[in-house]
Amino acid sequence: MTLIPGLCRLRRACVLMALLLGCACGLAHADALDQVRQLQAAGHLEQALQAVRGLIRQHPGDPQYQLTEALILQQQHHDGQAIELLRTLIRRYPELPEPYNNLAVLYAARGETHRALASLQMALRANPDYATARANLGDVYLQLAEQSYRQAAASAGDAAAQAHARASLQRLQAGAEAAPPMPVPSTGTATH
Repeated sequence: MTLIPGLCRLRRACVLMALLLGCACGLAHADALDQVRQLQAAGHLEQALQAVRGLIRQHPGDPQYQLTEALILQQQHHDGQAIELLRTLIRRYPELPEPYNNLAVLYAARGETHRALASLQMALRANPDYATARANLGDVYLQLAEQSYRQAAASAGDAAAQAHARASLQRLQAGAEAAPPMPVPSTGTATH
């Protein structure tokens, strides 16, 4: 196929313009989100929430802003709202691991370790190299192990099995003193 030389230059100019506009939009996106995060870090959660909701109204298809809204709601202890928002994000963007991870954090905080485990497994299906979810998965496995050892130690039956469970629980608790008590949420780095 033969292209007209002027058309090639026009095509290259359009591609270059699109790249430049994309970079400018990306910078504006980052600046707006940085302002929200500064408010969040300063403890001005209501202002941060209003600012991010304004960004969502301007860019309703951007999961980054919605993930940030869920984080702010979580910080405000509006866990039910955060869970619903994360579930909606997962339905809309099942390929993103961050909503699964943050949902797992909320489940773990409620003691729903099996639901947290399932959410983290979904996060790792979406991105097997997602280190935050992998570390949180380890924390959830530790919580499950502790629950299992406690149940085994308290159950009636084999005294040797109970002794083994108590010893394992003590080893686990001694090693867990240096580990974080709860999984860590993603800080809103979703890309779409």
